[in-house]
Amino acid sequence: MLAPPVVRSTRRASLLLLEMDQALAEQLGERLRQAGFRVSLSPETQKSESALALVQLENPDLIILAAGPGGLRLCRALRQATYSLPVLLLSDGETISERVAGLDVGADDYIVSPFDIAALVDRIQCQLKRVQGRESGVLRLADLIVNTRTREVRRGGQLIELTAREYDLLHYLMEHAREVLSRERILLNVWGENFDGESNIVEVYIRYLRLKIEREGEKKLIHTVRSVGYSLRD
Repeated sequence: MLAPPVVRSTRRASLLLLEMDQALAEQLGERLRQAGFRVSLSPETQKSESALALVQLENPDLIILAAGPGGLRLCRALRQATYSLPVLLLSDGETISERVAGLDVGADDYIVSPFDIAALVDRIQCQLKRVQGRESGVLRLADLIVNTRTREVRRGGQLIELTAREYDLLHYLMEHAREVLSRERILLNVWGENFDGESNIVEVYIRYLRLKIEREGEKKLIHTVRSVGYSLRD
């Protein structure tokens, strides 16, 4: 399943591997240590409370979960406990419904096996950079930059003028870059639960954003996931 590591992380981030069988956890943990990470692991457990206690004890920079029933249950419990650290799911399946199920319980990213260790390290580093971006006030995706302190948006160095609502939508998409976001989830988090306006308002504002941040000749960043919603990715 796992090829020898070919990249090294630039930061000694700490990772916690949970809800996967012991053999896989030990093999994966060793590869990630060779790639430059500090790794702790725990066997599968039927009790989310035990796993949550371990998360609090270890205080990792990122959690890797197997996307089985226990992993999904734990991911949901983490989000309900207000843990905001990034969570990456590993899965043996590749259906859209499985991917959406994982992201809907609060996972930040999803990788399907078999995978190369370099691809996993790249996903981990992307998530760690997102956390650093939130802390610094600067969110980046490809050549798109959002300064959350000044509300300034640039692509390729060019300033982009957005309305307040367009900025709120882009900010939310950037905070959840590479996730598949349903229209309902976007509506709830950008417009609020008491919104009583047009039913196609999300589609309308996605179109507005595309016109401004995906001008002619520029790479497409906002992708439509048919029958589900949207994903901002490079």
